[in-house]
This record gives sequence, C-alpha cells and structure tokens, in this order.
Amino acid sequence: MTAEAAPRICTYGNGEAMLAFGPASGPHLLVLQPLFEEMNRTRSLVVAVCRGLAARGIGCWLPDLPGTGESPQALDGLGWADWRAAVPQALAATGVTIAGSIAFRGGALIDSVVPGRHWRLAPTAGRSLLSDLRRSALASGSDPATPAGYVLSPTLAEPLAAADLSADDTNRTIRLVRDEHPADRRVDGIPVWRRPEPQRDDRLAGLLADDIAAWIGT
Repeated sequence: MTAEAAPRICTYGNGEAMLAFGPASGPHLLVLQPLFEEMNRTRSLVVAVCRGLAARGIGCWLPDLPGTGESPQALDGLGWADWRAAVPQALAATGVTIAGSIAFRGGALIDSVVPGRHWRLAPTAGRSLLSDLRRSALASGSDPATPAGYVLSPTLAEPLAAADLSADDTNRTIRLVRDEHPADRRVDGIPVWRRPEPQRDDRLAGLLADDIAAWIGT
C-alpha cells in the first residue's frame, strides 16, 4: 500500500465508521482523533499521518467516536462513558493485535483504554479543551452553552471537565516548539487545531509519521 492508496471503510459498534490504512502485516495502531471542532480542523493532518504510516508499513485504524463524523447517533444523547466504551469496540472490530495508540489533542484523554504504548500530539486536559471550545464560541458570537453548535449532555460535559491525561512511562508526547508543556520532543509546525478553517501541514505530517515509525520500532 502506498501513501496515496485509499483507506478501507469499516464499521464498529452501532454502525460507527472506521477507516483502515496500511498493510495487513506489520504493527497496527489505533488512532484517536481530537474532540469536537478540533477534529474537523485536524482531519487533514490526521489522515496525512495515517497515510504516511501506511507507506512505512504500519497499519492505522481511525474510528469516529459515537456522535461524531458520520455517526448515526446524536451527540446530545451520549455520555463520556459511551466514548470510553466505544474504544474497546473499535479495537475488537479491527480483527488484529493493536500495538498501541496515537492520539491527537483531546483524543489522549481516552487512550488509556487502549493496551500497549501511547503516542500523543499536543495532549490537553478536558477542562482546557472545554474552555477553548467556549472561548471560540464567544469570539464567534455563538452561544457558549452550545459551543460550535455542540449540545453536550451533563454526562459528557461534567466527566470531560474532570478528565486529565494518564501518566505512564510508555507514553511519548510530542508538542510544537511554542508549547511550553512537558514533552519528549518538540517539532516545528502549524497548530492546525487552532485555525478557524481546516489547514494542511504536510511537512508536520511527515515529521510525525517518521517519529511514530521510529517509536513503534519499524
């Protein structure tokens, strides 16, 4: 499979979508996307990283969480426990042994559900994520109670506000050079999750794919 080959379309759970990249052989990783509006802004970056890993012989499985993407479920009827429960369902649907996860931003808040090692890009705590979402709503003139049009149930918003990053010696954290939070490595790139419109950064995607490939040991 090359970096330009189309991913395979799979489903898991209650009809949630999942894209599969890369060969059947070699290591496999579950990919956890950013949450809410950051997912839309970083989609190009996440897919570019998955394609880059596929070209390096690494399989990637990219699920949409319930209530996101093309999900048949409404977000306002879901809780934090539903998102956490969806991850093992996605793992089971891959049919392969997953070596670990790669998580972007808020996706790192649920990577502890995935067995193995965890690689993270600019991970953030739940409270910080919600604050950014509401600040963005205020700046755009929309209702901060439904930031970016999202209606969050108390069973999602309250546990998310309390959610923090798990600490583990097997984690690897990558941050951009201007991010002062602790990191194993800092790289230069565009913080696409903060851009008002989706934006590509192919150079950053290549750097991240190289880092992940070296970390997973290919």
